[in-house]
Amino acid sequence: MTHYFLGIEIPDELKKYYKEWQQELKTILPYKRWTHEKDLHITLAFLGEVYAERLELLVESLKALSFSGSFALTLEGLGTFGKNNRPRVLYVDVHLKEELSQLQQQIVKAAEVLDFELDKRRYRPHLTLGKKWGAAFDLPEERLSELQSQFQTRKHFEVTAFILYKIHPGHVPSYEKLAVFPF
Repeated sequence: MTHYFLGIEIPDELKKYYKEWQQELKTILPYKRWTHEKDLHITLAFLGEVYAERLELLVESLKALSFSGSFALTLEGLGTFGKNNRPRVLYVDVHLKEELSQLQQQIVKAAEVLDFELDKRRYRPHLTLGKKWGAAFDLPEERLSELQSQFQTRKHFEVTAFILYKIHPGHVPSYEKLAVFPF
């Protein structure tokens, strides 16, 4: 069975911009996995393993949702998940706007009606740059603060759709667009 998720694609110019960040950060931080430029996205809901018939039902349900139109998102600064001295994920922070929150909630409700078991944690939108700390040494707290100060640029883009992605483990890039849901 294949894994799927729903997400927001960022524009190509931002993918290139954040790839440059990754190139610089790779020389400093020992992550085992860096997100491929073409795979940079903002996750709305991870669906996990899904059979084809169930996926078709979800696609039809998502097509029926009503959205108020496009909206702007802001990406700014570096953040981490996990321990500060060995953060498991390095990401660009996405400001949580009401429109993004409503979109994510509508998608979750549509999936839950079809008995998808989604993550119950509070939604924290982000753009993952690197994963899996890959060194025996700790990251000094002051070094993380320096990096967060250095990588503070604010970027904006217009969200006009969300996408159903299929995950291809072991492939680079790993994500295939299966369906686009425009507003």
